[in-house]
Amino acid sequence: MLLVALASPYVGALADYSGRRRALLTGSTLLTVCATALLALVGPGDVALGMSLFVVGTVGFEAGYVFYNAFLPDVSTPRTIGRISGWGWAVGYAGGLLSLAACLPLLRLPLRDAAGALDPSAVAARQASFLVVAAFYLLFALPAFFWLPGASPSGSLGSPADIAAAGFRRVRWTLSRLRRHREVVKFLLASIFFTDGITTVISFSAIYATVTFGFSSAEVVVLFLVLNVVAFPGALVCGHLADRIGPRRTILLTLLLWIAVVLLGALARSRAAFWGMACGAAVGMGGTQAVSRSFMAQISPRDRESEFFGFYVLAGKFASMFGPLVFGLVSAATGSQRAAVLSLLPFFLAGLALTASIRERAAIDGGAPPSA
Repeated sequence: MLLVALASPYVGALADYSGRRRALLTGSTLLTVCATALLALVGPGDVALGMSLFVVGTVGFEAGYVFYNAFLPDVSTPRTIGRISGWGWAVGYAGGLLSLAACLPLLRLPLRDAAGALDPSAVAARQASFLVVAAFYLLFALPAFFWLPGASPSGSLGSPADIAAAGFRRVRWTLSRLRRHREVVKFLLASIFFTDGITTVISFSAIYATVTFGFSSAEVVVLFLVLNVVAFPGALVCGHLADRIGPRRTILLTLLLWIAVVLLGALARSRAAFWGMACGAAVGMGGTQAVSRSFMAQISPRDRESEFFGFYVLAGKFASMFGPLVFGLVSAATGSQRAAVLSLLPFFLAGLALTASIRERAAIDGGAPPSA
């Protein structure tokens, strides 16, 4: 996450300056596909190899989001940007569902036999699952490789060294002028907080279900299958709602939902209550992420979309380093994961307050007065 956070603004600026956004998306995607496929070589005890490939694959995947998200204004209009972003997230959840379903037969075998020894066939099946995911990812990335629109460079192209240096200059230039984009800064700060909470919920949902509610491994898989199904309409509905009532109001509604989810999660004592919390989180996850992306696309200056999405990814990844840490520390200190869930409440409250302070029209108009 730290590597992605530090690199995102730079690679975004590089994409805008060089006009090679699609090529960079293709390269980052292929890097992730290769790292995922190579995870099939990781066997018992290969901790260093497994961690290294996981880091490479994650960096490629998250960096690819910078370029992918920046295409949103090119494939939508101001009146449809919310629903297009919603469809993007919804189809992504459907893809996650299909990919997980394809791997499910390979993940069902217990890793250890009755005597506690590793079952070689179960190990091989889990290794094969990485090949399935890599092939799935590559297949559905092909349309982006060939059909997404190209972009014109915003600067004069020179040698690779000149282009690389220009990327750094653009980042410095933008940082020095962020005061002119105060509403964007407010939204980036808000996204740090609510993304922190969302990332933590995603990271610890399986552990919470297993430790606090006694879910088995098979039940956890079913949980994620159901949540992907629920997140699909959540992203679609919130995307359409953003086009009707505005992205800021829609994000505020999703954050109110997240606050209710956190409170329910901390108070839940039954599996039924947990399932209600989990389904609410799935709707909030799809809705908040879809609308936040469309709002960021609307308030980013034209010809600098990749660079500003780089800062957006930086905010999200910077946040994702702290929420899980807070959750883990509170859980360890109190011995209660319910208390750890409640510790996420301030993240969503801070995100709510900052989002409420944003002047939406001024943000979309590039900082113009609301009356303009």
